[in-house]
Amino acid sequence: MTTMEFRDGSNVTIGDAHSPELVDVAGQIKALREQSTASSNHHIRTVDAINNDPTLSDQGKKERITALETERSNERSAMIAQEKAIINNKITALERRLDGYVGYSESNIIAFRDAQDRAEAVDDADRAASLMARAIRNNDRTLAHALYRRAVEHNWTEARNAFAADNPAVAGLVRDVHKLQTLRDTPFNRAVAYM
Repeated sequence: MTTMEFRDGSNVTIGDAHSPELVDVAGQIKALREQSTASSNHHIRTVDAINNDPTLSDQGKKERITALETERSNERSAMIAQEKAIINNKITALERRLDGYVGYSESNIIAFRDAQDRAEAVDDADRAASLMARAIRNNDRTLAHALYRRAVEHNWTEARNAFAADNPAVAGLVRDVHKLQTLRDTPFNRAVAYM
């Protein structure tokens, strides 16, 4: 069972009931964080051994510990970067799948850009809901898709629910992207997780 609660300001929880994409990301992050914990424990034991080594002078102890601290700091930075890369790579893959629902032809791309511009001009939930209803009624997939992504970003429930009811597969992907973005954009406790 792969369940992770990311208590890093995001309150993101990913478990086996979520999509395979999210479970995969959680599993990779969990393994990386467990590796970091093991490395941290090894680091602490090594520092203790150096401090208790009667054959080393105080200067010798200080030099070895300083070198170890630098090594551990570099390792932590690399692991944090690796976690961010895991999240960003999954977001990119999911967004490509989302864009596939709109289409890849030149006219699809132009229509989607126009729809994104129109969606970005929407700045309140009521307007989003009314435009979403019209887009769904007119089968304007590009506008509905762009509005949905905006509604998720701003937590506009009515527009989000209308789209999700009409497009459950796309809505699931957008929810996954949003969850991963929330996880990615809360860096403070990520640093703590790799101490």
